Amino acid sequence: MRDFALTAEVQELCVAADRLGRTELAPAVRDHEEAGAWPPAVTAVLDGFPLGGLDLPERLGGVDAGCLTKVAVLETLALHDAAGLAAADRTGPTVGALLACPDRGLATEVAASLLAGTASAAFTVPDAELGTTELFWGPSQPALRWIWTCAGSELGLLEVTGPVHAAKVLAFQASGGVSVPFASTTERGRWDIGARAALAVRGRARLWAAAIAVGVAEAALQETLQYTTDRVVFGKPVAHHQGNAFDLAFAASRVHASRLVVRDAAASFDRDEPDAGFWATQAWLETMENAFLVTDTGIQLLGGHGFIVDHLAEKRFRECRHLAMLAGALDAAEADVAAVVLDVPDALLAGLEQQR
Repeated sequence: MRDFALTAEVQELCVAADRLGRTELAPAVRDHEEAGAWPPAVTAVLDGFPLGGLDLPERLGGVDAGCLTKVAVLETLALHDAAGLAAADRTGPTVGALLACPDRGLATEVAASLLAGTASAAFTVPDAELGTTELFWGPSQPALRWIWTCAGSELGLLEVTGPVHAAKVLAFQASGGVSVPFASTTERGRWDIGARAALAVRGRARLWAAAIAVGVAEAALQETLQYTTDRVVFGKPVAHHQGNAFDLAFAASRVHASRLVVRDAAASFDRDEPDAGFWATQAWLETMENAFLVTDTGIQLLGGHGFIVDHLAEKRFRECRHLAMLAGALDAAEADVAAVVLDVPDALLAGLEQQR
């Protein structure tokens, strides 16, 4: 029997995160986007949780509360405003890389700088076709110093030693954004950690994005339900028209399904299951599809209002599309899943080899 229910302690943590979100984040969402950051008072509270150290073991300076705790808190905060999470979560999608790094001393150095708030880190799945021109996105505050890369079975760590450039980002403006060419980095380490461990690194990064997407989708659903039950068209609320009612019911089921698969995948990491990376990637694929459906439904049912900043529907749609581009985006995730399911790196090439 798979049990991923939240303990009383985790529920209390989520209640605190919800209170912070309702009182400090939700009332000033557009102000945070304009400012490019969450208020220092908010980040100070999150450092006290500590948000970045929730799923880190004590040997790396964390509190070892587990992956399930982390995704539950991320989802709760994202329900109110996800825009600053990339900066406020000091370790973010890099936890898997920190855990898998064979150089314990280097991993400890990186983790310490992140938790102290003196540096930030980014995670990417490199595309070999881009070569040395590849750019990485990361939060602008504190200064981006570390970039973890993970493609195939290789884990790499780059240190930013040259100039970086401010980048205009699609979403998450309250985290800022920078781009970094390879020429501005120095390699600190590169290791072949094996295919299964590498998939766990990428899967954990994807799970971070999926947890945030669940919160964003839930927020979109709540606002859409509120709007469509308040607005009356042809003598009854928009939500009560049959086609709209079906769409809303389906959207609600998709949000709930996403929450379940994300928490199940997080629990599999906490249980140290060998296929946790696979299930996390599957959860990401499911959640990204569902989040797109739910946020798009919100825009459609709000009509013209869905495209203007008076409502947050457009913001949530942007955030979900942004999250879907992280960690190698759809192509890399599907390739990882296919490699496990088919047990071959490329089904087409494997078939050709067998014919020779």
